[in-house]
Amino acid sequence: MKIAESIVTPAPGVPDPRTNKRMKIVTWLPTDKEKTIPLVKKIPDGILMTVHFWAYDETLGQALIVCEDDVQFRLTNQVDLRNLDLVNLEVLAQNHIRSTEKYEDSAKQWTCSCCWCTAHQKENFRWL
Repeated sequence: MKIAESIVTPAPGVPDPRTNKRMKIVTWLPTDKEKTIPLVKKIPDGILMTVHFWAYDETLGQALIVCEDDVQFRLTNQVDLRNLDLVNLEVLAQNHIRSTEKYEDSAKQWTCSCCWCTAHQKENFRWL
């Protein structure tokens, strides 16, 4: 495995309290590896009217929403529910989330978050 190269420069005027020598600043050059950030797939307004079910995926800790024609949406975090419109939130609140008995408490947190977001959108609550 290739070791990343670093540049060591002495820190100006900063002595090490243990050795009384000047401290050093170590910087690493940026890597060539591409950095990817997973983005949440945008859920169109009103598309969840055709939802078959939504379930808690215990292997990834995500919510999986399955609609007609096997269209699937994944929510990686409960905060992602804030991006849904009021119609989609009400559909999710009316359907129970599926999960195994072991992860039933984790799945209920998704349902609670969905109801919380629905209540705040009905009050015209503004997100920061």
